[in-house]
Amino acid sequence: MRGRIGIAVTVLAMTAVACELSGVSSSSTSPFVWPTPSPTVPLQTRPPSPTPTSSVPTSTPTPTPSPYLGVEVLGGELGGVWNLADIRVGVHEDSVRVVFEMVEPGDHVPRYRAIEVDNESNPFPGGHDPSWGAARIDLFINDLYAYQYPLGEELPIVLAEGGLVIRVGSYPTFDDALLGFSIGLRQPAAYQVVELANPVRIVVDVLYYE
Repeated sequence: MRGRIGIAVTVLAMTAVACELSGVSSSSTSPFVWPTPSPTVPLQTRPPSPTPTSSVPTSTPTPTPSPYLGVEVLGGELGGVWNLADIRVGVHEDSVRVVFEMVEPGDHVPRYRAIEVDNESNPFPGGHDPSWGAARIDLFINDLYAYQYPLGEELPIVLAEGGLVIRVGSYPTFDDALLGFSIGLRQPAAYQVVELANPVRIVVDVLYYE
């Protein structure tokens, strides 16, 4: 009997030692506690950076030059001496007529050259004069003199405001054997030159339409 009691005491002692080593009490068990999860911190997101776009510069369209500018008319014959008798202007339904009449009779007109130019890019020798409009028809007549027609008193001829032709006046040529004239236009326009005889006349018709 004593031997059994001793064995039991020994077993209990060994069990107590084992429990002490394992840190677990033999008389009570602690309940299992789930670990508290760490709070979730929301991620700070940035909107995507806009993709840079290259701006293509737009070119300003170049205005198309008028087809009337640069139109040149040559006519008449060289030789002889001519005197200017009169310059007159007539406004008609479809045109404005500018007449350059000579004193001398004949079957042909003196040599001439007419050309339509842009008034700003082709100014007078003394500089640009905006009072002549957007364009001019310049007329140069060879072997013509104005002894009987005082240019300084008769010119310029100024027409009514708002018309296609603004004025008619002299163009300085600095040449004793060449007279120059200009027809100021509100805008570029078609024109034609007509040669008439008896009396001798050079006629410039500025046309409202082609």
